[in-house]
Amino acid sequence: MHTTSASPAPTHDIIIAGGGMAGLSLLRHLRMAGLDGLRVLLVDKDVKKDNDRTWCFWETEAGPFERIVHRAWDQVRVHGGPSKPLDLPLRGYRYKMIRSTDLYKFMEGAIAADPCVERVQAEIHGIREGEDGAEVITSAGTWRAKVVFDSTHRLPLDAPGRHHLLQHFLGYVVRTERPVFDTDWPDLMHFGIPQHDQCRFVYVLPLQPDLALIEFTVFSEALLARDEYEQALEGYIRERLGPVRWSVEETEFGVIPMSDEPASEFPSPHVVRIGTSGGYTNPATGYTFRNTQKRLAELVLHYRNHGNWQAPSGMWQWRFGLYAAVMLNVLEKRRVPAPEMFYDLYRKNPVDRVFRFLDGESSFTEEVKLMSSTAIRHFLLASADVLRRRLMHPIHRVP
Repeated sequence: MHTTSASPAPTHDIIIAGGGMAGLSLLRHLRMAGLDGLRVLLVDKDVKKDNDRTWCFWETEAGPFERIVHRAWDQVRVHGGPSKPLDLPLRGYRYKMIRSTDLYKFMEGAIAADPCVERVQAEIHGIREGEDGAEVITSAGTWRAKVVFDSTHRLPLDAPGRHHLLQHFLGYVVRTERPVFDTDWPDLMHFGIPQHDQCRFVYVLPLQPDLALIEFTVFSEALLARDEYEQALEGYIRERLGPVRWSVEETEFGVIPMSDEPASEFPSPHVVRIGTSGGYTNPATGYTFRNTQKRLAELVLHYRNHGNWQAPSGMWQWRFGLYAAVMLNVLEKRRVPAPEMFYDLYRKNPVDRVFRFLDGESSFTEEVKLMSSTAIRHFLLASADVLRRRLMHPIHRVP
């Protein structure tokens, strides 16, 4: 909760609350835009170094972190359970992977070389709006700035009438005793595992002929017990590799909210929420990295041109938010089996059309073609349910 109070003059131009992907990406965009003179304070309880997560995304152009892309592919596969795998050339897109340890190391070097960036390692207790700025209250004291960018806020995910699913996953970086992986073909979604009345799939990124990131992913309302993730993931690996011996070099576990509950990107005049906190996560897929880069570039460009951060959003126009809610409704109500829904999406449409749709960049004509390729009756029922819920439960939340 943000409250307003009188406070001394700001000592920094910007405070970035949270030194994860979103906070570090903001610093990268500031410097790429030539805003070198802004005094920035980065606050986080940890200096992140471990390879604790992997970010994957598709794009057609070079991005702000192109120098640290670990692997990139021009084609992917989608397996719809017993159906024949779909081989999908990406038609101008590339599917890219960035390891968190590479991003942390890259930005640590940039911070060390930047005399206008300071770091405070402390627990963040709160963020408060002031008369001419905002302040971050921490275990090591209180700091003030003209604007605070907050990546630490979490949506309550409790609004009635909205959909609240989770994407949760356990991944292993697996090393095999001999080459077994085709490094040209990552598996974007492999549904050939027991579904247990949920949406479950395995995701395989072949990094070397004897090394791959293999993740077991679930879309559901609640998390599983730890051993359930391990049994499903290890069962898939044993089945895929057969007699080939393997070992685990790294482990990652994550939870991403998949919700159509609206976020407050600008909760007060001098506070901006970024990353998942600002609503940058695609509600229907959980993808966050590229959306974060797009939106931060908009915010920085708007500041450079207009001198304020209240940039109109080019992301998630109302119709794309509605489409995402409909997909969440289909998943939540099990209207169509998840393997069938996603397999048909990629089987019946050019992959670039699907990617533009999921990025909120498609034309209305493309969207009509895409929707006509789905189980249209079930999606119409989902659309009606989404609209009914929103009429019955309008949201009037105070940030």
